Amino acid sequence: MKKLYLLLLGITMLMAACTRNANTADTFWYLAVDYPNRYETEETFVRDFLNDTERLEALGIRLFEDTAPDTASHETAGAAVSNTAPKTADIHISFFSAWEYERIEESIVLSRTWFAPREDPLTGRTNTSYIRCLASQEDIVPITELLPPFVALRVDDLSVADEDYPLVRKTGVTIRNDQGEAPPELISELNAALQAVLNTMSQDDNAPKALGTERPTLFWVASGGDVLLDRGADKLLMAEGPQSIFGGTAEFLAAADLALINLECAVTDRGTAVPKTYNFRCTPLSMPALRASGIDAVLLANNHAFDYGNEGLLDSLRYLKEAEIGVLGVGLNEAEAAAPFVFEDAARVFGIASFPPEKNGWDGLSVAAAEDKAGLLHAGKDGAAKLKAQFSTDDSVLDIVLFHGGEEWTDEPDEATRAIYTSLIDAGADLLIGSHPHVVQGFEWIQDKPVFWSLGDYVFGDMWDTHDLGGEDGLFIMLGFWGKRLFYLEPYPVTLSDIRTSIAPRENLSRFYTLSRSLRARDALEH
Repeated sequence: MKKLYLLLLGITMLMAACTRNANTADTFWYLAVDYPNRYETEETFVRDFLNDTERLEALGIRLFEDTAPDTASHETAGAAVSNTAPKTADIHISFFSAWEYERIEESIVLSRTWFAPREDPLTGRTNTSYIRCLASQEDIVPITELLPPFVALRVDDLSVADEDYPLVRKTGVTIRNDQGEAPPELISELNAALQAVLNTMSQDDNAPKALGTERPTLFWVASGGDVLLDRGADKLLMAEGPQSIFGGTAEFLAAADLALINLECAVTDRGTAVPKTYNFRCTPLSMPALRASGIDAVLLANNHAFDYGNEGLLDSLRYLKEAEIGVLGVGLNEAEAAAPFVFEDAARVFGIASFPPEKNGWDGLSVAAAEDKAGLLHAGKDGAAKLKAQFSTDDSVLDIVLFHGGEEWTDEPDEATRAIYTSLIDAGADLLIGSHPHVVQGFEWIQDKPVFWSLGDYVFGDMWDTHDLGGEDGLFIMLGFWGKRLFYLEPYPVTLSDIRTSIAPRENLSRFYTLSRSLRARDALEH
């Protein structure tokens, strides 16, 4: 009985297939396309699809010629009208463009374009509402057209990489059975064939990139300024966790793809204090806790990494390595000091220093790395040239430089520091972040690359006597990159209360914005 059932089933399927083949060979339905001549890539895709006559006729479809004589609604091969087409097409393809939320019946989406509201980063705005965007109260542009000096605003706290981001415009086609005579399954098969070709093209590296566009991927960099894990901060971090010293910014460190700081102390419990004004160190036991905070790499090319001599430096390198924290700007020799911290396939981070001698005469040049000497990469020893030779030529890889230098307690970078930064940008650096002044300085674009001259202090105990100078006010930044392009710039003011840091009211950003506008005005005068 089972064999008989299978035999009958096979015969039925064969008859159905033969019937379909006969219809495909003998009967054709006519299709017309309404080309609006507005969507170049999408229209080219549809034309190429329909130019495959063999594929269309296998479906039982031919293209409609609007100059054809008036005939029956479809053509039967071998009949008197076998070489003519109907006056009216049976099927129509039309194009549409609509926001993602708009429902388009029986549609195929050929491409998606992400839009963003663009803004001058010095206005202080980082977020807007979807309602404002739809009401044309924001300057909305395709993300490919968002270029410096503009950055994007979030929309209702969502970035372009978030799943529910609303400013996505879809372009596609609808297939209509206008006369109602073409079989519904024919429309379904045409839809499926078009979608199958689209899916294949979306996986083809050589296909037009406007088709099947995927959601943008952002790379988030988080950074704070000077971190001193001396004066009890190391013990507090180990005892109470990241929020104890980093406050509300702890969640940003954890969420970022890459988190960077300047570590202003030696990581050691050995060595002898070098004759200096201040000597700082933290317990090596705190390094796992620092890594657990989300810190990926630290700048050691600064004026405190050598506070406990060569022994303290070697300990720092050892304990940071054991904690899997990258070291920037310091190594067992010059080549190692100049080597980047490579973060996956997204970023290469470098460190370099050029700070003035201290009042007691101690000079960073004395601890500059050499071919056979451990030390820091110093710009005064041709360190910048060592970095320039290593910048990536890959457009998908960010080259980031953390710089420790300039004059302490100043509002703007000095000319020597500016010259070093500019030369690094000239050589291919994509982002520069400065430290050492202990106060927040401004932000500016140099050749369309973002430069933060100083983020000030981040965690630095016992700075109460510098309040009037700005030593208890810092800047924490979240930077969203799309490729090498800075897409989101989100600054957060922080305030220091001994060894604890917290996010301050947004009005505390006024110094940052004022200094940044001053730099822009200066640049405008110079050019």
